[in-house]
Amino acid sequence: MKVALACSVGGHLTQMRQLEKLYKQHNYFFITEDTLMTRELAKKENVYLLELINRKKWNFPFLMLVIFFKTLFCLIKEKPDLIICTGALSSIPSCIIGKLMRKKVVYIESFAKMNSPTLTGKLVYKFADLFIVQWESMLRFYPKAVYGGSIY
Repeated sequence: MKVALACSVGGHLTQMRQLEKLYKQHNYFFITEDTLMTRELAKKENVYLLELINRKKWNFPFLMLVIFFKTLFCLIKEKPDLIICTGALSSIPSCIIGKLMRKKVVYIESFAKMNSPTLTGKLVYKFADLFIVQWESMLRFYPKAVYGGSIY
């Protein structure tokens, strides 16, 4: 099985890395944002780097379009069977494109969110094959989700 690991940098990437024992059993690759940390990761792992994105900046629509097409290219090239996503904004195209390609999509809501849903979570919840929350309190926002506990 081939697995795409889609996430933003920072805590989202840290959470993804906590799943290492699981994804290392498979052929896998990362789709994440381009930073010094992820460039170091790319020296050891198969990593596709995307532009950093901020929805409050003037160039957000343009960058989102660029990220969409880079992600499309990556998913067509790699042909994953499963996409695991920990958020945030830059990972939305991976989930949408993956679903359109009829791939399984697993979304793990952020550990940092225990009292309100994320924007990415609210969007992906509508079509994820498996949606996991790390706090039981989040089941009130995502009633069909699975409570998986902390991945830390």
